[in-house]
Amino acid sequence: MNHPDAVSEFVRYVAGHPEQIRLDEAALLLARTEYPDLDLPAQLARLDALAARAKCDPSQPPPANIANLNQLLFEEENFSGNEAEYDDPRNSYLNDVLDRKLGIPITLSLVYQEVARRRGLPVVGVSFPGHFIVKYLAESGEILLDPYHRGAILSLQDCEEKLKAQFGADAEFRPSFLMASSPKQTLTRMLNNLKGSYFRRKNFPKVLMMIEMALAIDASSRQEIHDRGMIYFLLRRYDKAMGDLQAYLKASPPDDPQIREVRTMMHRIRALHN
Repeated sequence: MNHPDAVSEFVRYVAGHPEQIRLDEAALLLARTEYPDLDLPAQLARLDALAARAKCDPSQPPPANIANLNQLLFEEENFSGNEAEYDDPRNSYLNDVLDRKLGIPITLSLVYQEVARRRGLPVVGVSFPGHFIVKYLAESGEILLDPYHRGAILSLQDCEEKLKAQFGADAEFRPSFLMASSPKQTLTRMLNNLKGSYFRRKNFPKVLMMIEMALAIDASSRQEIHDRGMIYFLLRRYDKAMGDLQAYLKASPPDDPQIREVRTMMHRIRALHN
């Protein structure tokens, strides 16, 4: 399998019925764009084996299940956040996270969520701004957890403090920030992380690949169309760049702050053609 095949496989998978999309499988299909020979059943079996060791059961009180999950993943297995190389693309590939026991909030949350799912526990991802977390849907109320910080339980105040630390003191906390993240929403955020990581490395073909996969999830995303146009420009594929930038302008409201930048780029493309 080569990279275009891996992208096509991912595109076919996410085109299926939303309820049939499994986050672990989709994340591994994403990883195949970097590791074309990745053995998906073998990687899924690693998660199965982890879950088999978790001393968890839906009939137990949620605090006991959380403690046992944390014991397995962070004490016995030593999964941890990669503070030293946070921007390393390997932090976004599930197989690498399982190999290295290092990740970023979203991939550590993915491991946490998938091990919990295999034990029948109601743990879902939460696409909190700037820091992905999970929540345990207990009958007594939702319990917010941070797998990047060893499964620490978070209060609403903790979440508000995280938001302000990331986005400034004026950032306004909203309850919607704690809504469950669907598999497609989680995958989009993973792709966005990789897009940024590869852009900072000036690996524009990889950036384009991530954008194409994100557009397979949401073909109407104005931001992805904008970004693809900009990447096409950097790759000197000017006709394609112009097409995307024109499509972006057509779909944008008049007060879009990116319109000026897009028009400037289109002017540059026309000048190159003269």
